Amino acid sequence: MKKLMILLMLSAIMLAGSAESYAQKVYDFVSVDKTPQYPGGMAKFYQYLGANIKYPAEAKANKTSGKVFLSFIVEESGKLSNIQVIRGLSKETNAEAIRVLQASPKWNPGMVNGKPVQVKYNLSINFDANGSANSKKSALGNNKIKSPVFPGGQPKLFSYLAKTLKYPTIAKKNNVQGKVLISFVVEIDGSLSNIQVAKGLSKETDAEALRAVKNSPKWVPAFDESGKPFRAKCDLPVNFKLS
Repeated sequence: MKKLMILLMLSAIMLAGSAESYAQKVYDFVSVDKTPQYPGGMAKFYQYLGANIKYPAEAKANKTSGKVFLSFIVEESGKLSNIQVIRGLSKETNAEAIRVLQASPKWNPGMVNGKPVQVKYNLSINFDANGSANSKKSALGNNKIKSPVFPGGQPKLFSYLAKTLKYPTIAKKNNVQGKVLISFVVEIDGSLSNIQVAKGLSKETDAEALRAVKNSPKWVPAFDESGKPFRAKCDLPVNFKLS
């Protein structure tokens, strides 16, 4: 009999058919000995943003102004991954903020005990109505912004999903394997809304991934620099695999 495994990938996660789970740890900004940093420091990062980000024409025409809040992981290699908008401004400004981070040079990774580790990083980029963006004043590269999180953090999320997810019988019989991408909004009270399949796999696996997320306990909401909670969008890839 094939061994059944259900894998949830929030960063790099594997959940087996039993309750066993394991993952490479992603550290938060305050839990590392040395924080990740853009090469040359934040002054160079501001220069990079100023030279590379373009204020979208449509956003400029509509006088769209405000902040795009993003989160990403600085990998051990310094590459940025899992770049997500957690609170957007407009379709165009969101896309431009993501683009410029995707194109970023590798960072100097975070360190724990002298070894590079994965570190979660939060960032807000400000677009103002006169068409400028990302000056030293307006681009905020800080970690006072808090992403939404499952209560107890990733280990508790892994445990919850390991106990909750069931590999659908039909999907197993038909050897259906792959990822279901679930998107949702974490409200300011921690409840989840707008839960939907952003990218499906099969009717049965999609329904099971939705069911698990809909039954989730309330999350800890996102917080901005001032400590005020805000609605934040999350994407959760759930991978179904038979082996």
